[in-house]
Amino acid sequence: MIVLFDFCSIPWWLTWLLPFLLGLGIGWLLWGKYKAIVADLESKIKGLDVRIQGLEADLEACKKMRMEAEGNVSMLRGKLRELEAMAAGAKGAIAVPVAAVTAAKTSSIAPAASGSSDRYFAAIGTDKLQTIEGIGPKMEEILNENGIKSFAQLSSTSKEELRNILNKYGDKYRIIDPNTWPQQAALANDRNWSGLIELQKALDTGRSDNAPTGQTDSKLEKFLIKAGVIRRWAQDDLKVVEGIGPKIEQLLHAAGIKTWRSLAETPVSRIQEILTAAGSRYQLADPGTWPKQSEMADAGRWDDLQVYQDALQAGKTK
Repeated sequence: MIVLFDFCSIPWWLTWLLPFLLGLGIGWLLWGKYKAIVADLESKIKGLDVRIQGLEADLEACKKMRMEAEGNVSMLRGKLRELEAMAAGAKGAIAVPVAAVTAAKTSSIAPAASGSSDRYFAAIGTDKLQTIEGIGPKMEEILNENGIKSFAQLSSTSKEELRNILNKYGDKYRIIDPNTWPQQAALANDRNWSGLIELQKALDTGRSDNAPTGQTDSKLEKFLIKAGVIRRWAQDDLKVVEGIGPKIEQLLHAAGIKTWRSLAETPVSRIQEILTAAGSRYQLADPGTWPKQSEMADAGRWDDLQVYQDALQAGKTK
């Protein structure tokens, strides 16, 4: 009998090697597929990360737009209050006797308030009690519940009366110190914003006996910054000048103009040369007012600068 293949003659180790090699091949195939899946998932995760970053950037932009909108609403409400006050004043003026009008013509009349006072009042009005250091949204509600709804009313409320109001609302309000609130409110009611800012810088949450160290923005300044009424600039930031953006600032820096003082002392003709050399994209820029604006910034005349810039459009006289 002829035997073509004898299984008994197969070496014992070969019976173990074949399954091992078969398992190794299958494992390699599975590992390759696993790596492909992992690579695909990592690619998707990176794509999602990019989308998340984009959404976060959009959210931040929306927050800034919301803050600007809130600031515009505050300013419009303030302007509305001013118009209502002017209308009420106009009604009262009709009843003024002719003799009084004649006498007024011969006397010196003080000009109406301008600059920062008007802008601050437009945003704050007469009843924004949260601009008082030590008063938050909940505290403002409590004061309103007790008939204190304006700076005038708060300024005429004694410390003892304020203490009695706070004591009615439990232990957590007894630790609040309202002693400086009438003084702050009186300054706000008189539109003495600089005096109120100076006082608040010396306070810590409304207390006069625990003054903070260092110069920080007062609560009034923080409110005005959020409302878009005032802005904060780093020293020698040329973008404070109406008409100068980041690109033009870089051009001026490259030309050696890096401070407000140096820009104030640079002739307009020299600034125009720098812009012309930079190409046609800067031909619409008009540097005629830049030295004057920079001189005001260098001198710290921020109110004058704001009034001056209100009369400009993209750095040009309207």
